[in-house]
Amino acid sequence: MMWQGLLRRKHYYLVMFALISIAVVAFSFIVYKHYERIQARNDAALYEYEMIRLSRVVVVDLLDMETGVHAYLISGEPTTLEAYMVARKMLERDLSGLSGLILRKDPESAGDLYLWIERIRAFRKVLDDQIENRTLERGQAIQLKTFEKQTKEMANIRRLIETNTVKRLIKVRLQAAEAKVERSNFFYTVVIGNVLLIGIVLMGTVTIINLETEFQNRLAAQEASQQRYREVTEGINDGLFEINFLTDEFYCSAAYKAMLGYGPDEIANEAQVMRNLIHPDDRADSDAALRRYMDGSDPVYRNVFRMKHKDGGYRWILSRGVGIGDDFSSFKTMIGTHADITEQKQREEELRQLYADLETFTYITSHDLRSPLVNLKGFSKELELSVTDVTAALKPYEAKFKPEDRKVLDTALKEDIPEALGFIAKGVERMDSLTRAILDLSRIGKRVFTLEKVDAQAVFDKCIGALGYDITHKGIAIDCQPLPTLVTDPIALEQIFGNLLDNAVKYLRPDVPGRIEVSVRETSNDFIFTVADNGRGIDDVDKPKVFEIFRRARNTTEVGGLGLGMAYVKATLRRLSGGIWFESTIDEGTRFHFRLPKRAAVTEPVTPPADDIRVSA
Repeated sequence: MMWQGLLRRKHYYLVMFALISIAVVAFSFIVYKHYERIQARNDAALYEYEMIRLSRVVVVDLLDMETGVHAYLISGEPTTLEAYMVARKMLERDLSGLSGLILRKDPESAGDLYLWIERIRAFRKVLDDQIENRTLERGQAIQLKTFEKQTKEMANIRRLIETNTVKRLIKVRLQAAEAKVERSNFFYTVVIGNVLLIGIVLMGTVTIINLETEFQNRLAAQEASQQRYREVTEGINDGLFEINFLTDEFYCSAAYKAMLGYGPDEIANEAQVMRNLIHPDDRADSDAALRRYMDGSDPVYRNVFRMKHKDGGYRWILSRGVGIGDDFSSFKTMIGTHADITEQKQREEELRQLYADLETFTYITSHDLRSPLVNLKGFSKELELSVTDVTAALKPYEAKFKPEDRKVLDTALKEDIPEALGFIAKGVERMDSLTRAILDLSRIGKRVFTLEKVDAQAVFDKCIGALGYDITHKGIAIDCQPLPTLVTDPIALEQIFGNLLDNAVKYLRPDVPGRIEVSVRETSNDFIFTVADNGRGIDDVDKPKVFEIFRRARNTTEVGGLGLGMAYVKATLRRLSGGIWFESTIDEGTRFHFRLPKRAAVTEPVTPPADDIRVSA
C-alpha cells in the first residue's frame, strides 16, 4: 500500500509539473507574440520616421542645390558651384539610401519613389540647364521663365514629399494608438497570466500538501497496523516466515524458531537450514506442494510435514502461505505461517485407532452375536421337531391318560411350546436383522467412493423403477424436476435416493392420494436436492431421533423397518462432504433436503466393493 501511495503521489507531481510547464510555455508564447506585435509596430514607426527624415534630407539637398545654382547665376563665379556639386552628391547618396529602404521595407511604396525620382531628375535638369546657360553666357541675368519652371518643379517635389510625409505621420499616429492598445492588452495578458500561474502553482501546492498529509496519515495508519500486527503475531503461537525466490533471502520469526525449541539467535535465517530440518521422508512431498502452488496447479498453498525439534524429536507442522508477484505465474516472494499441529495429529491418530477398534469391535460383536443366534435357531428347530415326535409318540397312549393330564399335555405340546418356539424364532430373526444392519452401517467407513460424472435423473428413474409396484398399487403421483449431471459416487447417490423415496412411499397417509415431489437448486458450491411428500409427517418430539440408529417415530409402528435408513443416508452424505436436513409437520408431510458439493475434477472410475447396501428405515 505504501508503494502504491508513493506511485500515486508521483503521478500527481508529474501531472502538476506538466500543467505548470504547459501554462508557462503557453504564457511565454502569448507574451512573445505580444512582444513581436509591439516590436513590429515600433519597427514600422521607426521606418516611417526614417522615411520622413530621409525625405526631408532630400528636400534639404534639393534646396542646397537650388541655392548653389542661384548663387552661381547671380555671381557667375565657378566657385559658387561647389555647394551645388556637394549637394548633388549628397542627393545621390540620400536618394540611394531612400530607395534601398523603400525597396527593402515597403515595396508597395516604390511607385511614389519612382515619381519622386522622376520629378527630381526634371528639377535637376532645369538646374543643369541654368548652369549651362550661365556658363556659356547665354544670358546675363536669370530668365524669369526658367526661374518659374525651377520654382514650379521644386514646389511639385516639395508637395509630393510633404504629402507623403503627412501620410506617414498619420500612419505613425495610427500605429501609436494601436501600440497603446497592444501595450494595454499586454498588461492585461501579463496580469491574467500571472494570476493563472499563481492559481496553478497554488492548486499544485495545496494538492501536494494534501497528498503529503494523506501520505503521512497513511504512514501513521500503516505504522499502527504494523504495530497491531506485531502484537497479534507475538500473541499467537504461529510462526511467520518470508522467502524471496529471487535473492534466496529468508526470514522467520522468533515464534517460528521457538516452535522448534530454538532461541532467536540459535539458528540461522536460511531457507536451506530450515529445509534440512524437515523429515527426510517429507521433503520431496513438501517441495512438490510448493512447486504445484507456484506453477498454478494448486490455488492455495497448504502443506503438512514434520520438522526436527531441538530435542531430537519431530513436530507436525501446518504450513500455509501466499505468493506475491507481478502475476500468478511469477511469484517473487512468499509470506506464510507455521503452526504446530503435533497435538492435533496425535488426537487424529487416537481417533483413527479408536475408530478402527470400534469397527473391529462392531464386526466381532455382530459376528459373535450371530453365532449363538444360529445355534438358537437350530436348536429351536430341533425342539420343534422333538415336540412333533413326542406328540406322535404319545398318540397311542392318549386314551389311557386322565382328562386333566391330557389337557395339560395338549396345552404344553400344542400351544405353549409352539408359541414359545415362535417367539424364539421371531427374536432370533429380529436379532439377526439388527446384527446385519450394524455390519452394513460399519462398512460405510471402509467403502472407497469413486467420483465420476453421474446423471442424477437416470439414478432417480432407476430408484422409481425399483419401487414401481408400490407406486402403482398405491396410486402415488411423482413430480420430478429435471435433475443435473454431477460428480459423485453413483452407488451412493442411488442408495440416498432409494432410502428417501422408500421412506416417502412407506409413510404416506392412506386417507389421501399420495404425492412425491423432487426438485433441485444450484448454488455457487453445491447442488441441493429436495424430496417432499404429503405423508404422515414427523412430530416435534420425534424429530431429534430421525437420524439416530434403531429409533423410529411413534406413528410408524405398523410399518416395517429397523430405523437405520436415515442414519445410513446421513453417514453416506458425510463421507461425500455433503449434509442432510428436513422440515416436517404432522399430517401435512415432510421435506428432506440433502446437499452434494460441486466438483470440477473427475477421477478415473475405480470399481468399488460390491456392497450395494439398502437399509430399511
